[in-house]
Amino acid sequence: MQTSSHLSSSRLPLAGLLLIQALIGYEWFMSGLTKIVDGGFASGLAKELRGDAAGDSHWYASFLRGSVIPNATAFGYLIEIGELLIGIGLIAAAAVWLFRWDRLPDRGRVAVLAVSALSALGGIAMAINFHLAAGAPHPWLIPKSGFDESVDLDSLLPMLQLVLIGVSAGFLRALRRNPSASTALAPVQPLEGNLT
Repeated sequence: MQTSSHLSSSRLPLAGLLLIQALIGYEWFMSGLTKIVDGGFASGLAKELRGDAAGDSHWYASFLRGSVIPNATAFGYLIEIGELLIGIGLIAAAAVWLFRWDRLPDRGRVAVLAVSALSALGGIAMAINFHLAAGAPHPWLIPKSGFDESVDLDSLLPMLQLVLIGVSAGFLRALRRNPSASTALAPVQPLEGNLT
């Protein structure tokens, strides 16, 4: 007896990519949730940024001192909410794409792809700002010590999320060119009749 639903070997890479998308979404969601649950992030952001701004590039330090630090509480709340929304968007879009793609109308599929791309774009913007605000050196340089990372998380996330944007844009383009082939974009085969 064969199973009625299975993962095609040609669709396995897409399923793997969507699991990575969900994990990135989990990272964003938990980061935002931790900031909210622990409390004090928004009220302590100005103090944290004053210490970090000393090592920043001149243009970014000016931006922090002139715009962010005076309005740090508002920026803190925006960061918390933004991280939660990015996480929810990436996780929900990956779950719908993995498990409901074949049941969605074309508009729903476009919405899933748009949510994936926009959430990843928001994540890129936040991660780059976190990297710059921390005064971190340019990524991919040789670490100063064997205990240091060569690429930190705020440098790695934009690259991974850029891949997610590219995949979403590619599938959106394929969907617009040939809407009838949209079931081919599903990582899981639609249910078929029982095979005995």
